[in-house]
Amino acid sequence: MTSHSVRTVTDRVKRFAELHALWTPELRVIAAVSGGSDSVALAFILHDLAARGEIVLAGLAHLNHRLRGEESDADEAFCRALADRLGVPAIVGDADVRAQADAHGVSLEVAGRHARQRFYRTAIASVNAARVALGHTRDDQAETVLLRLTRGAGSAGLGAMAPRRDHLVRPLLDTGRAELQAVLRARQEPWREDPTNLDRTIPRNRIRHDVMPRLRDVNARADAALARAAELLRADNDFLENVANAAFVRIVETASDGEAVRLQTEAFLRLPAAVARRVARYALETADPSRTYGLAEADELRRALAAGSGLTIPGLALELFGAAAVLVSKVPDAPAVDPIELRLDIPGTVESPRGAWTVSAEGPMSAPAPMGSDAGRVMVDAIGIGSHLIVRHRRPGDRLHPLGAPGRKKVQDVLVDRKVPRDDRDSIPIVTTEKGEIVWVAGEVLADGFRVTPLTTSVVVLILRR
Repeated sequence: MTSHSVRTVTDRVKRFAELHALWTPELRVIAAVSGGSDSVALAFILHDLAARGEIVLAGLAHLNHRLRGEESDADEAFCRALADRLGVPAIVGDADVRAQADAHGVSLEVAGRHARQRFYRTAIASVNAARVALGHTRDDQAETVLLRLTRGAGSAGLGAMAPRRDHLVRPLLDTGRAELQAVLRARQEPWREDPTNLDRTIPRNRIRHDVMPRLRDVNARADAALARAAELLRADNDFLENVANAAFVRIVETASDGEAVRLQTEAFLRLPAAVARRVARYALETADPSRTYGLAEADELRRALAAGSGLTIPGLALELFGAAAVLVSKVPDAPAVDPIELRLDIPGTVESPRGAWTVSAEGPMSAPAPMGSDAGRVMVDAIGIGSHLIVRHRRPGDRLHPLGAPGRKKVQDVLVDRKVPRDDRDSIPIVTTEKGEIVWVAGEVLADGFRVTPLTTSVVVLILRR
């Protein structure tokens, strides 16, 4: 690969980042680096973009998972040396992933993912960054599509990895692994090889080494085709979620006590299947927020409403009243861990009973002030908030419209999407208005209705400290 070809790869990454609004020139971006070829190439590409003034490269972040003994330590030393050569800080963390997997009864893969999510938040705060760039490639995207296809996923799952999810960005999703390795060879730059990537007992590795080569016999660009399919499906899913949320608001009512969900039967039955399934799932999860429902349960509710018969979903009952049907949960709500409800004056500060966190409100301020990106600090429009807020733990049925998302989601699903460990979810502070509308899942996501816009004249700054 020539120097011109190296620049071509960098230019393509730049265009992909612009298309998906991954960053702006003034944003501070961290490169997550494991030592493998994908992430090492990412570090050099971002360094080149920073030299052009496209971004600010705030550092390289490496988490030592302690899974391979001296090899893990060698990976860490390699990443520290790479950061030093690039002239940026090395942000290094340490996690005993095996111990965490054993403690929580999860796989090493899941425990490692949770450990990385926690580490990235710490890394962002340590250098006042706005984004963490991950080295997932077009090959990774193709493998993810196939893995999810074997599990029977719909458009949401087959959309695979998004170019951006909150502070995490994936600028290499349109770039192949072979291209990145060619970039490193052209620069005469080494990388580290992880022998576990050859372990075919891991499903992803079987897809990578056994399935993808066969698919490339059919289509030499099979990985690009699968990645393109994911892009199309993700856009389709976002549209359908938006339509389904609007339909849910129109034809579904929730009792004020949260114990029953009322559906307008005729309007529901007129919905296209793709929309009806989503609305059915929303209704089921509103009636029984203690669990997540899938295709089988959504279709069972559709069948019961069409036939005017009983429901066979455990824990739920369907009562028919002429043109309406009511879903009633037979499962008692489980109380939140250490339930609290604290009044947060503006300005003011509240602290959890056990001292695990504080939430503060500053303002109101007459005009938005510049503020760096920090998961523990957000700026909200003061209009509609009132003189004080409420801080509490999550409750069954909590929903909000996350900033940038197509519609309303359960808080539980938001936390699952953001890889928040199960044991931590009930202790996250939820900031609401006095009337109960969720403003901020603290440290995680802001509600879209309280975002700062060009028309905002007064703001309040909310701060989470742990």
